[in-house]
Amino acid sequence: MNRRVVRPPRPLLLPLTRGSEIARARQQLQRGGWPRLQMAVIVMVTAVAGLLAAHLLRLGGLDTMLLRYPLAVLLAYLVFLLLMWAWLRWRGDSVVDALPDAVGGGGSRTAPGGGPNWAGGGGHSGGGGASASWTSASSSSSSSSARTTSSDGSLLDLADGEAGLPVLAIGAVLAIAAGTLVAASWVIWSAPVLMAELLVDAAIAGGLYRRMQGMRAQGWWRLCLAHTFWPLIGVLVFSAGLGWVAQEIAPHADTLADVLQTVRSR
Repeated sequence: MNRRVVRPPRPLLLPLTRGSEIARARQQLQRGGWPRLQMAVIVMVTAVAGLLAAHLLRLGGLDTMLLRYPLAVLLAYLVFLLLMWAWLRWRGDSVVDALPDAVGGGGSRTAPGGGPNWAGGGGHSGGGGASASWTSASSSSSSSSARTTSSDGSLLDLADGEAGLPVLAIGAVLAIAAGTLVAASWVIWSAPVLMAELLVDAAIAGGLYRRMQGMRAQGWWRLCLAHTFWPLIGVLVFSAGLGWVAQEIAPHADTLADVLQTVRSR
């Protein structure tokens, strides 16, 4: 009698999706390293490169702050791209090799959507109560408008007075610094997503995925530009605004130190 050999079924290998692999790479990054801390170091080095570029441009004869500061930001962004390329070279092999769906990796594949669901759920906000009084609302709005008018008047009086120029200069510098800080914080906070996309894209470009069907690499510099485009535009606008305000306050000044000295002398 012939005995029939029953072989265990092979695991079902489904086509990979880019989103699931990005989620998997993000998990691997957060388990094996500190992506936000690494991005913070990269941003700090980029900022130092921008300051150094502004200094070298001034030594090269570019005295106009309205042009020098945005050009220094662009040069610093090139340094940022170079640092991201170096990070990808440093971390790419170790993280991609740990993914179970890369060539040579172990483990079995489940559904393509088996990665964590990063989609946020909608929140629930309660409506306002029905006991609100229109009289109180109108009175509060009138009082707030009166306070706004008085505050605007005080600001205008302050700007027209002797201390108006230093106040405007300090306010502009603080606003620009706050905008730059927000842009840098956004880049640092979104670092796990950007770095995971870079790793998956590098794996696709190197042919490390066996079942990534119909997927093409987008290019690491395009991914970096797509994730940092608006922060870059914001920093460019803020730096140009800083140069414009500085030249309006002190037309013959070449640096911010000269502008502050001009303000103090007045």
